[in-house]
Amino acid sequence: MRTLRSLATILLSGCAWAAFAQAQEPKSRDRVEILNADRWEYDKELATGAQRLIGNVRFRQDDALMACDSAYLYEDERVSAFGNVRLTQGDTLRITGERLLYSGADRTARMSGNVHLSDPGMELTTEALLYDVRGHRAEYNAGARIISKRDGNTLTSGKGAYYADSRLFIFSDSVRLSHPERTIEADTLHYATASGIAEFLGPTHITQGKVRMYCERGSYNTRTGKGRFTKAARIASEGQVLTGDSLHYDRTTGEGAGWGHVSITDTVNDLLVRGRIGRHNQTDGRSMVTGRAEMVMIMGDDSLFLHADTLFAKQDSLGQRRVDARRNVRFFKSDLQGVCDTMTYVGADSLITLRGHPFIWSRTDQISGDTVRIKLRDGHAETLFVDGAAFMISQVDSLHFNQVTGLTMIGRFHNDELTELIAEGNSRTVYFAKETKDSVEQVTGVNRTDCSRITVGLDSGKVSTVSFITQPTATLYPLDQAPIEELRLEGFHWNAAARPEDRADIFRETPVGEVPVASGGPK
Repeated sequence: MRTLRSLATILLSGCAWAAFAQAQEPKSRDRVEILNADRWEYDKELATGAQRLIGNVRFRQDDALMACDSAYLYEDERVSAFGNVRLTQGDTLRITGERLLYSGADRTARMSGNVHLSDPGMELTTEALLYDVRGHRAEYNAGARIISKRDGNTLTSGKGAYYADSRLFIFSDSVRLSHPERTIEADTLHYATASGIAEFLGPTHITQGKVRMYCERGSYNTRTGKGRFTKAARIASEGQVLTGDSLHYDRTTGEGAGWGHVSITDTVNDLLVRGRIGRHNQTDGRSMVTGRAEMVMIMGDDSLFLHADTLFAKQDSLGQRRVDARRNVRFFKSDLQGVCDTMTYVGADSLITLRGHPFIWSRTDQISGDTVRIKLRDGHAETLFVDGAAFMISQVDSLHFNQVTGLTMIGRFHNDELTELIAEGNSRTVYFAKETKDSVEQVTGVNRTDCSRITVGLDSGKVSTVSFITQPTATLYPLDQAPIEELRLEGFHWNAAARPEDRADIFRETPVGEVPVASGGPK
């Protein structure tokens, strides 16, 4: 008798459901179909007209399949599902959780309670998820954790959306991508699981070993390690910082390249290099900058500003920098200026070397030679070395110039001012004597001397004393009786037109009336 009653109950419930379904007459694609249930109850009074399904419950709407332990199916195609809830779509996407509210009318599924969404190579975990069945899109706003199995990436964020068709994530609110080799922290991040490419749309920090990167717009391929940063870009590595309007980075080669307002800052050696195009390799410490290239070297309380067509830098085993400036070199410091064709700065020796028709100026003095070297100490000029065709000129007035020449010269600085100069080897000098008449200082004579060694004392950039050592040959002429050829030594070239007047002037090309330095000028 009990069996007959149970059978009658099932038949009556089935008839009631059939009558209800027929009355609704929805289109087959819009209808939520019941595929299975161990127990099926229908009672309008019990659950506001809902069908109650218990045990191995399975539903379907179009290509979306749902399963659970128990559920209510309402007249308006809504489903409330409980216990071991599963939603699958297509051959790959699967969502599981503890509870499901599904709307068949707008095709949305609200899953909650230990929710897991999986797609090929990816798994998402959160406490609440909204899934758009039509748009194949999942959203969360209570935090989630995503694991990319193929790439070994783990992502977390406060809010996010997943587009199943393109396998694209859009993350926001405290985004973090972690990997054994790198960490990415961003404000807004797009991540494609198919390609492993992350795109940034806000302040983003990337840490990879000793390399730290920052940008506010860009992309990074987590598989190839190649990054492209296009706003507020910065790459830092062991005291070297590369910035630019646009930066590229290759993890494999360790090279960063920049375009537009590029700068490389060396915090260890107090150097800053700027230009329009630059490269820096964090593996070997080599850098290159060109396009209105400028180097700023901090020297005590002052700075030296240098321009060249191209600047190169590399790092030795002790972390010291070597900088090479090539072609059209011009530099300015408040108390020292210079021009040449090539310049080298070696941090280990604190030595600046100028080659290719070098000229330097300190106050009223001009010094030139085949090679000029400046030894620094604590950021200040300490010693000057001039090798080959050494020549010093100090302007007396618009027509007359004190001159010292020799094979070599050694100069001494005190408080960034040249105070002594020693010329050796076939040394010669032209020194103009001055007298004061009627409160007016006038040039009255000229002293021409040849000897093996000459020592010149300077005060505030002017010649104050001249000492001749080892059998000098000297002649003193009244100015009006001095032979014209005795007033200028061989190799004389007053190159004041080439002297940089200020920091901006280092970018000046050949000025009016100047003979280019590389030509050697008039003799």
